[in-house]
Amino acid sequence: MPILFDFYASPSDPEKEEKEKYHARVVRSHTVQIDDIVNNISKRCTLSKGDIRAVLDELGDELVYNLCEGDRVCLPGIGYFYLSLSAPKDANPKTTRSQNIGIKAVEFRADSILKNSLESHAQFERSDIKVHSSRLESYEIDTLLVDYFHKNEFLTRIKFEKLCGFTKTTAQRHLQRLVDESKLVNVNTRHNPIYKPAKGFYGNV
Repeated sequence: MPILFDFYASPSDPEKEEKEKYHARVVRSHTVQIDDIVNNISKRCTLSKGDIRAVLDELGDELVYNLCEGDRVCLPGIGYFYLSLSAPKDANPKTTRSQNIGIKAVEFRADSILKNSLESHAQFERSDIKVHSSRLESYEIDTLLVDYFHKNEFLTRIKFEKLCGFTKTTAQRHLQRLVDESKLVNVNTRHNPIYKPAKGFYGNV
């Protein structure tokens, strides 16, 4: 099965007039679970599913133990695991104490064998699944809302998502902006908002 991807707009400086640039990103539609891995491995070897699961569980524990020792962990053909640390923004070697240091992330660097194998087997296909938001300017959103409120009295976040082609997060951000700009009014509760146009906006005269 090919790797599904789509194009996403790259972040840009709003103060600079630059040609819009895009980058490709994998569109994830499925998360492989431990049972999937166990079942697939069991089909390719003589180990029982219980033995495979036990080894994978122990591998996780072994990773934790060695990373807590400050070591890198190398799995040949797969890659290296290591820690990156976080420190306060005003960290000072003389005054910052060890309790102010934390784990930022568990980093992974792929082995060249893994990367070469992926490059030789991977195929790509443009995804029909849209998991990111449409890019609409404020005036375009206003135009859509004028038409919407001409036929409807109330607006919910879900209807706003469908109207503008937004994800949940983007829809919430724009709705909060419209409330802050006094263009929309929440006439219901904070946790279950329902919006109406404020006076002077979207046909509410």
